Amino acid sequence: MKNLFLTLSLLLISFNSNAQNDSIAVSQMKELGVYYIENSNLKQISPITPEGARGSVGFMKVKGSLEYLGENSDNILPGNIELYVFIPTMYKNNINAKQFRLVELTAKKGMRRLKTVSGKLFSSKAGTDNSVMQIKQLDDNCYKMFLNEPLEEGHYGVFYNYGGGVPAKLYDFDVVNK
Repeated sequence: MKNLFLTLSLLLISFNSNAQNDSIAVSQMKELGVYYIENSNLKQISPITPEGARGSVGFMKVKGSLEYLGENSDNILPGNIELYVFIPTMYKNNINAKQFRLVELTAKKGMRRLKTVSGKLFSSKAGTDNSVMQIKQLDDNCYKMFLNEPLEEGHYGVFYNYGGGVPAKLYDFDVVNK
């Protein structure tokens, strides 16, 4: 009986916390962008752009990537990420929340890299390896993006996929599971 009560209590607390975060996002977001909640405070993620591109050609193999400055992001999130997107009404014909994609970056020598091109002798692929997140519309302009499973520790970003799967701007974050 005690275990049942404890389980129900934890579920109620978790549900209340998610509803509170959603309410904070809806009430405070006013500008186009991607946000997250940290300690009940709304934080906007400033997009980053590539510093350059790097490619290599080997025997029957080609690789290419975009490079972003810094090995770590300023935005630190837990593995069970919840991001919020604010799309003002004036952009509704141009931007659809379902077009945001999640990508993983690798860090090396002061840079983070996003693989964008790979090829072998008889095949090639342009664009990123990306994932679609779950989307929940909270009001006319606010959307919540989340995954059903927690992310592993690492470097990530979301971008708006205009087609082709290569980001012009990347909303970066690092996952640190505490």
